[in-house]
Amino acid sequence: MDIKVSGDLNGILELLKFMVENELVIGELYKTCGEKWKDDEGFWMNIYEDENKHAQYINRMIGIISNRPERFEKGRPFNIFAIKTVISGVQDKIQKTKKGGIPKNNALFIARDLEQAMIEDKYGEIVKTDDVEFKSLVQEIVNDTNAHKTKINQKIAEVKKDKPV
Repeated sequence: MDIKVSGDLNGILELLKFMVENELVIGELYKTCGEKWKDDEGFWMNIYEDENKHAQYINRMIGIISNRPERFEKGRPFNIFAIKTVISGVQDKIQKTKKGGIPKNNALFIARDLEQAMIEDKYGEIVKTDDVEFKSLVQEIVNDTNAHKTKINQKIAEVKKDKPV
């Protein structure tokens, strides 16, 4: 039996492809920060690796939806333009960081804001499903994102302690 993916699910698959790009570009920003500020390279590279892992997870989620479309339905709508805008903004920050236009402390605030704004924790709203594998991947991404927020906030607190504003 040949199961076709509905138009609604095609829209979700398109959105997830942009989410893969979003994860990769945010990871690239973190990698750039690690290359720029060698004293914090481990910090940045750890988060960079997680973002690449998230992109792989989302690609797996795309495969799950494609292979089992009957288990998924569209949840709340999401604006693809918004994610394209985020991607473009992060690409701009990568270039500015490479050129020295973003100070080290500001990079931490940018990272914090990106992680807080991450739409990863909205997957459950975009797609409705009881698929255990899909939900497990979503939970992994959400857990990592929460860990990123904590790590970045701790790093900001260290910086503030060392150099009060």
